[in-house]
Amino acid sequence: MNWDDYRFFLAVARRGTLSAAASDLDVTQPTVGRRIAALERRLGAKLYVRSPSGFTLSEAGGQMLEHAERIERDVLAAELRVAGRDAGPRGVVRITASEWLCTSVVSPLLSDLLACYPQLEIELIADTRHLNLARREADLALRPRRFEHQAIVERAIACVEFGLYAAPRYLATHRIPRSGDGRGHVVISMLHGVGDVVREWLATSLPRANHAVRTNGRDAMVTLATSGVGLACLARVVGDQIPALQRIELETAPPAPMLWLGMHRDARATPRIRAVATHITSRLAERLRATA
Repeated sequence: MNWDDYRFFLAVARRGTLSAAASDLDVTQPTVGRRIAALERRLGAKLYVRSPSGFTLSEAGGQMLEHAERIERDVLAAELRVAGRDAGPRGVVRITASEWLCTSVVSPLLSDLLACYPQLEIELIADTRHLNLARREADLALRPRRFEHQAIVERAIACVEFGLYAAPRYLATHRIPRSGDGRGHVVISMLHGVGDVVREWLATSLPRANHAVRTNGRDAMVTLATSGVGLACLARVVGDQIPALQRIELETAPPAPMLWLGMHRDARATPRIRAVATHITSRLAERLRATA
């Protein structure tokens, strides 16, 4: 396999469709299809499961993904050296995400990033608003939904598994909630317009629960839940790390939205942005898959 094989494989793995991958690679959709088919023939393995909605990685494809991402990082490093940037990428990269993603998910990744690229400067912008990448309000954005602007290039990272949590002292008083009921329980929910997927799941799973407390941030939900106020639906990458909370299993599994990384199309060739995007994509995927 040559580097182009890995480029085509990664583009389809991240975008999920041939047309989206073709857009990223600046080639035609049939070209992507032919390259993937030829790659699978050479390897003697199916790398994707095809469906009307697009392409998902097969077991063999999932095993290949880790190796392909490692090679991508090595190729990026080689390109930087050949281009005369032996010190690595330098300058400011602005990353925006929701509060809980910034504090609990992205922040722990920055130490390794800065160790690799000591001349980088990271601005981490925790904001409930969706900063506009097209207007360069930020360089990279993390969101649990796809980007709508045509100028934005996006990468699928991994699914964010959610869970229902409560403090043991709350459960000692109120007991474990029953699926499809929820009477006698207090749910700590998000304000309107925030966390719609989770809100719909709660409305179906615990229709009779009292949504007595609402907030616009999941960090606030953690504080309320650990204080024994009520039940909170949190990302497992957050909730599973909090000893003061217990995860509750209901009959219907909580949602698991895909996390997407977006950047402006014109910025993807900028060494500092490419380096940070590659690092975040691979490290976040490892961390989120560990909670699945």
